[in-house]
Amino acid sequence: MVLGLPRGGVVVAAEVARALDAPLDVILVRKLGVPSQPELGMGAIGEGDARVINADVVRYAHVSEAEITAVEKQERAELERRIKRFRGDTPREPLAGRIAILIDDGIATGSTARAACQVARAQGAARVVLGVPVAPPSAEAALADDVDELICLDTPARFHAIGEWYEDFSQTGDEEVVSLLRAARAGHTETGQEEHVAEGAGAGEASEVPASSGEAAVSAGTVGDGAVGEAGAADGGVASEAGPDGVASETAAGGGVAGEGVPGEETAAAGLQELVAMMPFASGLGVVLDAARPDEVRGRLAWAPERCTTDGLLHGGALMALADSLGGICAYLNLPPGAGTATTSSATVFTRAVRGGEVIAVARPLHLGRTVIVVQTDLSDQAGRRVAQVTQTQAVLTGRPSS
Repeated sequence: MVLGLPRGGVVVAAEVARALDAPLDVILVRKLGVPSQPELGMGAIGEGDARVINADVVRYAHVSEAEITAVEKQERAELERRIKRFRGDTPREPLAGRIAILIDDGIATGSTARAACQVARAQGAARVVLGVPVAPPSAEAALADDVDELICLDTPARFHAIGEWYEDFSQTGDEEVVSLLRAARAGHTETGQEEHVAEGAGAGEASEVPASSGEAAVSAGTVGDGAVGEAGAADGGVASEAGPDGVASETAAGGGVAGEGVPGEETAAAGLQELVAMMPFASGLGVVLDAARPDEVRGRLAWAPERCTTDGLLHGGALMALADSLGGICAYLNLPPGAGTATTSSATVFTRAVRGGEVIAVARPLHLGRTVIVVQTDLSDQAGRRVAQVTQTQAVLTGRPSS
């Protein structure tokens, strides 16, 4: 049984299922976060009342049984909503006694993949295999206790973010997941194999899916210096690294010009000023915003003596602040309504010193996930030469007030 982790993992899983002529389904899990530290997982739940609790984390965080029950109730409701969204009325394929091949679009921290493997085991899978296109070298050791076999096409030594290894890492929508599942059920039914898959999913429900929509385009090229960051799949967890002191910014979406950003429409000049004004430090530093769209944010910072270190070189901290400011705005423009954002990790590679003129910065999203947004910002001097590249992970903070 091939099981994709929504959303991006299903696109890859569809190709695996097609190659193996195996049935395709989704495996839906929800992390159970410690109440005081939601990013810290104390367990996971899945379909069929599957439940895995990490006793060590529960003991360490002093979580009571009542608190576990409350968190599980909340996450169970979200799990059921996702089940209905992706599977509809089609029953879940039983895993008892079967080989479960779990597929994701890559591994970053591995927390979601581990939870999925544990849930598959709890549902009775005889063997759990995890397959991904790309993962860090540490993945095998990190997942050793949760999988019977890990299959990974590439484990680059300079692994920093999943999206770096894809030619196209644009966000996968719910509709594409549903379409792939329907097409897989219909196609498998037509072969006359695994007839039980056909129950509740007639061939007439299938929708046409272009061949390209299922392609996992993993690039074999090298990663550019400074392409650094932490990214998960669409359902990946928030990276635990703390943001740089004095640089991390926090904003809330909803209302104002930033919340109304639409791809293809540049924010008006007044709106640009409002975006910078949201971050007094950036405004005081002299950051100028030239354009702001969800797919690209452009800005600049002029050289000035007071922003320099020794020998009249523009201070690296000023460059990092410029990049972090534009990266935060880029994440802000891609937030769902009512959500906020805060930098959780940032990595910078400097390539050239700046002795005058202006530094031009361009921030673009690398990954737009449910819990994290990864933004890469390229900084160049007036001659177009790269000065630095900054990749930062922004947490998506839901349930926050919009004002």
